[in-house]
Amino acid sequence: MTLGLFAIALSYITIGFLIYKIPKMRYFLSLFILLSTHLFAIDKTEQDVVSLDSVVVYGIRSGPGLWKVSNGENTLWILGNLSPLPKKMTWESMEVESVIYDSQALLSPPSVTADIGFFSGLSLMRSAIGIKKNPGKKKLMEVIPEDTYQRWLVLKKKYIGTSRKIEKERPIFAADKLFNKALNKIGLTYDTKVSKKVYKLAKKKKLEFINPQIKIDVSKLKKTMKNFKKTEIRDLECFTKTLDTLEGDLSILKRRADAWARGDVTALKALTFENQDESCISAILDSDITKDVGIENIKEKLQNLWLESAKQALRSNKSTLAILSIDNLLGENSYLKLLAAEGYTIKEPSE
Repeated sequence: MTLGLFAIALSYITIGFLIYKIPKMRYFLSLFILLSTHLFAIDKTEQDVVSLDSVVVYGIRSGPGLWKVSNGENTLWILGNLSPLPKKMTWESMEVESVIYDSQALLSPPSVTADIGFFSGLSLMRSAIGIKKNPGKKKLMEVIPEDTYQRWLVLKKKYIGTSRKIEKERPIFAADKLFNKALNKIGLTYDTKVSKKVYKLAKKKKLEFINPQIKIDVSKLKKTMKNFKKTEIRDLECFTKTLDTLEGDLSILKRRADAWARGDVTALKALTFENQDESCISAILDSDITKDVGIENIKEKLQNLWLESAKQALRSNKSTLAILSIDNLLGENSYLKLLAAEGYTIKEPSE
């Protein structure tokens, strides 16, 4: 989650002006941002000390090597990104820099976007006021079961404190804030700056930017936001699973971050982690919001869009670098398996 539900999320839907210049729009647009977030986030120092009570303190780390997808003499190199990562880690990869130097294009993760002008943005900003609050001005204790609320109070005291304002928020937003406060306390962050550094290097090298995007219907956003403020969404499971995660063993998040920093793909495969993200995403995907703006079946659409862009890059370029969430590269439903099924040659970093 900022799943994290939503800080992870800000890197994928780019509704440019609004997201960066009109802060209140983040409350609502983050709902759409998270839809694409999860579908898609050399030299190592050995002087750090690992502890279950504190995150490893990193120096410079390179992360895992690159996955290689081949089509004859043409190659697609993929950086598997992970969030959250340690706040004090500095990412640098000579391999990535070398690939960027030899490549013709950078393939971004698939995303949802919209073109919104200044005055339309101001209008939408007014519609977004109050978007985080429960319909009918209800408080959390009125919309979740009593036993769940008591669990919430314990974790709220531990990670947030005595805030009363958060008691007015929808469960999905309250859970998001709680989770991010917990991550901060154990030294992790979704703002890893890995993607930012890659884009900066690619821009310096003047690579072509391939941005597989689905545009949403901006004309319906204002009405959708107004309707959302009056509509209940099924976010209790999201809320409950967030509490489950925080009451459980958070050290797995630290171990995943450490494995990524050390480039240990084998460990990452073993450290499977079922958290609240799917439930929180489903709370939005199963609502009328996605239908209102024309992005129903968004997971499948974004996956297919990225695969088509990847295949086009493999046909056109000698070398292309791509960034994807490492979760899209591992497991039975990975993008790599879909490419392999079409005859492309896949090599993992360790091979």
